[in-house]
Amino acid sequence: MCNYVFIDGKYIFSQKARISVKDRGFLYGDGLYETLRSYKGSVFMLDEHIDRLFHSLKILEYNIPFNEEYVRQSVIKTLAKNNLEKKDSYIKIIVTRGIHKKDLYFSSNYRPCLIIIAEKLAPCPEKDYTDGISIVSSVVRRPSIGSPIYTHKLINYFENLYAKNEAYSNGAGEAIFLTADHLVLEGASSNIFYVKRNTVYTPPTTQNILPGATRKAVIGLCRENGIRIKERKIHYRDFIGADEIFKTSSVAGIVPVKKVDRFGLDGQVPGPITRKIMELFKNKVCKE
Repeated sequence: MCNYVFIDGKYIFSQKARISVKDRGFLYGDGLYETLRSYKGSVFMLDEHIDRLFHSLKILEYNIPFNEEYVRQSVIKTLAKNNLEKKDSYIKIIVTRGIHKKDLYFSSNYRPCLIIIAEKLAPCPEKDYTDGISIVSSVVRRPSIGSPIYTHKLINYFENLYAKNEAYSNGAGEAIFLTADHLVLEGASSNIFYVKRNTVYTPPTTQNILPGATRKAVIGLCRENGIRIKERKIHYRDFIGADEIFKTSSVAGIVPVKKVDRFGLDGQVPGPITRKIMELFKNKVCKE
């Protein structure tokens, strides 16, 4: 259980932590977040997450009263405040635009609210990694390109929650978003990869997907270790015919997939390339 929550420079006992009901994050979902994890107290890819957060804050015209180093140090101090310096932990950084001033545009008069939550990590089931998970296609359809919304981690998360509930209702571990013409975009809380004939494929960030930190790490590991990888549009018919599929996220890392909707994968799960990437990723975590 999280003992203290960081809110605008103060550490508040979690049961008493509050924000105003007039905060634009609460009223309109006008806020951003980053989900991170630490391995034995070391926050994985902290700089990459903070870089992405500040990129979004700038693009979405937040009046930022703090800098990257302040957020970085606040994360580390929040871990220490909760006695998580040597433990695996779940971390969430949240920035809302601030108290609503009765206008509905990006005014420079707002003072954002910074919140950091850190708590002991509840690990994913081991069988997810050894046996793989099932994924389902969400009924929610997204446009393939042209939206500035999906490249940012917005706290307005209902579309993702809807898809996650579809997965839960069908006994699956993840749901994926498709376009109207059946291109695969991303998971409700993950990026998606598939393997065909020893080549790894993943949708490009020119489509309406989140540029995930773990996605970036996996692409880098493939290129550094001679694993062929291509960023390109993925059609559902090719996806269900994959040799291997896996998803990536900051908390779960790399998770193999055994079934998509009613289509089971023919080969071993996890497959040889997925296993190789999982091992490379584990080594990267240990080094950092």
